[in-house]
Formats: sequence, C-alpha cells, structure tokens
Amino acid sequence: MNEAVNNKFSDFHERVWERGWEDHRRRQMERLAALPLSDKLVWLEEAHRLLLHMRSKPIASPKRD
Repeated sequence: MNEAVNNKFSDFHERVWERGWEDHRRRQMERLAALPLSDKLVWLEEAHRLLLHMRSKPIASPKRD
C-alpha cells in the first residue's frame, strides 16, 4: 500500500466509532500492531515509568464515615 492510500485508510478508521468493549479492544490491538517498533518501545518505557511511580506511592484507604 502506498503512503497516500495508507494515510487515507488510517484516517477513515480513526473516524469510525467503535461499538462496545470488544470492538474497542480489537481496534486498539490493530492500532498497536500498526505502530513501528520504536514507537512500541517508547510506549513500553513510559508504561514502565508510570508503574514504578505508582508502586512508589502508598495506597490510600478510602475514608469511612
């Protein structure tokens, strides 16, 4: 697929409303699969930093009346 056709295909699918959680999950997997490896690694590094940050904070208990 040439770049112009690929961009048109991508633009169309980004405007399509996903129906339900299963459709959202499938489309999200397709979007992630389309990313270049370098973008996937950046995402993974950011997710790891977020995980480390969340682990460093104490878990707050909900206040009870």
